[in-house]
Amino acid sequence: MKKVLGLLVVAAAVVLGVFAVAAQETATLTVRNINGLGPVLVAENGMTLYTFKRDRLDTTNCVEPCTNNWPPYAVASAEMLTLGEGIPGEIGTIERADGTLQVTYNQMPLYFWVNDQQPGDATGHNFRSNWLVATPATVYVQFDEELGFILVGGNGMTLYTFANDEPNASSCVEPCSNNWPPLTVESANALVTSVNIPGIFTTFERPDGTLQVAYNGQPLYFWVNDAARGDTTGHLFRDVWFVAKP
Repeated sequence: MKKVLGLLVVAAAVVLGVFAVAAQETATLTVRNINGLGPVLVAENGMTLYTFKRDRLDTTNCVEPCTNNWPPYAVASAEMLTLGEGIPGEIGTIERADGTLQVTYNQMPLYFWVNDQQPGDATGHNFRSNWLVATPATVYVQFDEELGFILVGGNGMTLYTFANDEPNASSCVEPCSNNWPPLTVESANALVTSVNIPGIFTTFERPDGTLQVAYNGQPLYFWVNDAARGDTTGHLFRDVWFVAKP
């Protein structure tokens, strides 16, 4: 009996040590390369972070007993948060029903997975097709209530395609590109796509020398009138602009 109690105490200490990020003075999201998944966001303690497909921007749908298996990445205050150098987008917090502050990346709540034992583990990825590792990708997927799954840039803003484009070639140059800024990268090696997006991502050179990202040959753009993450105001614009969908 004493041996069992001892094991339980040790197990509890391990769990608390793994997930007690809130007790630290600072909390910095950084990136770790995990085999088969590429760059993945990790917390200050090195543990992998996840997103939940059923969540919405700044809204969590994982409450007890869900949180027993998926502890929210919580901090004592938003002021302690920083984002690692070179990671696109923003971090923030939302207040949960119990008053704790959960960390968000591009407004998506972040979680740990109780079965990850050490830094580098990502055993919760694709769990029941609802949980994915959080990635600081050039392109990743977000859910829209009306349009379903759509592609967004590393800043979380909606991406679009132009019906008049040719494969891996843009017909949108100035002044068109003033309203539809292309998604560009510094180099082909800088293109990082989120896991579980089917299809092929490529880059091509625009007339101004910049490298634009294309998905299945379709060049990708932002829309200047989208003011916040989740906006899709450019969809069906003049019947030639459409949200990019996986």
